[in-house]
Amino acid sequence: MALLWQNTMSVGNDAIDHDHRYLISFVNTIELVLQSPEDKKSIMIALEQLYEYGEEHFKKEEAIQRKIKYPQSLNHKHSHSKLLDQLKVVQAKVKGLESSGEISKYAPELTTYLRGWLVNHVFNEDMLLKPYLLKHPKGLY
Repeated sequence: MALLWQNTMSVGNDAIDHDHRYLISFVNTIELVLQSPEDKKSIMIALEQLYEYGEEHFKKEEAIQRKIKYPQSLNHKHSHSKLLDQLKVVQAKVKGLESSGEISKYAPELTTYLRGWLVNHVFNEDMLLKPYLLKHPKGLY
């Protein structure tokens, strides 16, 4: 079942919320391509696109944090780096899987990980930004 954006996921900033919606679509896309484990190339492309967009999003989010003088910005940046490092590990693992059967076996774990990666970060860390972001215009970027 696909992840769906919910208003409770909003951090109160249009740019960050837009990116979060787009990251959800990437996770949904990866879940979709995992249904065709024989197409490893598409899985790898989707994971690379998730990484690249995640990296871009994190830079944007960190710039906004600097503008609003978010006191936990260094910890948040460290969390972003850790998430990207973990995503590189996932990419390497998928790259090392040799058969569609191995990919099929790994798919549920990967799906669970990616959902957690996104949803837990948004709800556990990005929500801490919300009180600070609400003091600024929603369109701040």
